Amino acid sequence: MNEISPAFFGRSFGEITNDYINGPGKYISPVFHVATIVIFILIILNGNKHKDKFTLYFLINYTWIFLYAGLYMSYMFFQKMGIYFLVFWGAIPFLLFFILYQWLREFRVKKNNLTLKRIPYYRFIILPVILFGFWYPTYKWTGGFQFEIKDFLFSFYGLMPCPTTIVVLGLLTLKYPDVNKGLFYSLTLFSVMVGTAQFAIGYVPDYPLAITGYYSVLLIAFDKLHFIFLK
Repeated sequence: MNEISPAFFGRSFGEITNDYINGPGKYISPVFHVATIVIFILIILNGNKHKDKFTLYFLINYTWIFLYAGLYMSYMFFQKMGIYFLVFWGAIPFLLFFILYQWLREFRVKKNNLTLKRIPYYRFIILPVILFGFWYPTYKWTGGFQFEIKDFLFSFYGLMPCPTTIVVLGLLTLKYPDVNKGLFYSLTLFSVMVGTAQFAIGYVPDYPLAITGYYSVLLIAFDKLHFIFLK
């Protein structure tokens, strides 16, 4: 049936996100980009001194993402696809709510270690992926990527969960396991589930989301094995 085909979802997704990026997104996106740059500079200078600012910022960001991408876009997909939208988008609100809850919890427990010291060199392999998530070049389902400098301020980073999660989870992999594991696991779950689905339907911009998720799973597995063998 056409209603549940990846192509039909792709067209619906393109229409909804195009209205988003050319509507409220064009005013909000640069705010998220500039705020993230400021937060990253503070982390580089003295990460743990500014961990509350880091948590508060992403708590605000994921609140917006949950409300718009999780709830409002679900309604928009229902308008275009009917109940079949659940096949492609049904899990998104629940995954985002779980992530949002973990950000709220982190604001209280303060488990993330954001000091960028004593990080194994191999961990920095994730930096190009983080940069891609922040840039997140414009992509057309039928025309491929459109690499433009403006996307460093006006992309879907901060507006949509996939590029935002690429950046945040990528950053936390630098310090794992010295992070809030509940938050790390929730971001990893989102990355693996949604990234794998994007692999399945051929949505190329979110391949790095899947890669980040699989990499996080490996870090979790190695940490668990290390713990078992040390017991």
